[in-house]
Amino acid sequence: MTRQRIFAACAPGFEPVLAAELGRLGLAARAVPGGAEAEGEDAAAIACLGSRAADAVALRLWQGPERDLPAGKREAARSSGGAPLAIRVDGGAATISVDAAGAPLFKRGWRARVGAAPLRESLAAGVLLACGWDGEAPFLDPMCGSGTIAIEAALLASGRAPGLGRRFAFEALPGHDPARTERLRARLAAEARPVRAAVHASDRNAGALRIAQKNAAAAGVEGAIRFAREDAAHVVPPPVAGLCATNPPYGVRLGDSASDAWRALAALFPRLRGWQVAVLAPDRGFERLLPGMPDESIPVRNGGVACRLVRYRR
Repeated sequence: MTRQRIFAACAPGFEPVLAAELGRLGLAARAVPGGAEAEGEDAAAIACLGSRAADAVALRLWQGPERDLPAGKREAARSSGGAPLAIRVDGGAATISVDAAGAPLFKRGWRARVGAAPLRESLAAGVLLACGWDGEAPFLDPMCGSGTIAIEAALLASGRAPGLGRRFAFEALPGHDPARTERLRARLAAEARPVRAAVHASDRNAGALRIAQKNAAAAGVEGAIRFAREDAAHVVPPPVAGLCATNPPYGVRLGDSASDAWRALAALFPRLRGWQVAVLAPDRGFERLLPGMPDESIPVRNGGVACRLVRYRR
């Protein structure tokens, strides 16, 4: 198998997180605007099957000077099997790629129901990876909504690769070796393990909690998550410190309902002594309602909305 070059896209702001993840998967990767470039044997398959933070994967079929683009198109066409080619020209250098995934990677297949403002699965996983959470310490989402972050936490803790149950566009390309891909699937599947961490998810909205439980069942992790109907202001965290990560309501503007939710989160903060806290906050000043200054603030985008991942070490 020849080495492959890929570009994996992710939520803006999480490029270093994605590059580090691809590195742990065995690829030589570097962060670039919009994602990460990576290289290695079976790079497309590894990224599609194993990456939690990637939204899409493009397989590089040809790279060269712009003047050689006609010859590059002919060469790439032989490798694409008729799949649409994506051509990019930048400063006299040209790149021809093909979609290796075929469908957005954040669509894991477990989302049976969605809430009013669903968080992408890949972005939720990116939050966990950015915090360095490895599934060993407890996890808490006190405003879980449809359960995306908690479900991704349970899946990460289980070691289950996100793409194992899917088929991808790269599998239809000329020269693809199905047996080799199945061996990779088997190797990734063998890394699954029982969930050891306590994963807690709560929400004050009964309807959202029912959706979260249905989503967890569809993902096969309903037994790994302890759901509870609770206002964040009254949540009692597990006695052992871990990671609290949440995506509170944003609202269209700084309205009463949204600000009340953030004040409830602020009331929980004193009980998170020793915890790492990560909050997806819009650029609307909501984080000012939380006590103290964050230790880190990472600009990201959530569904086109400018946000920040603010992190606290309590």
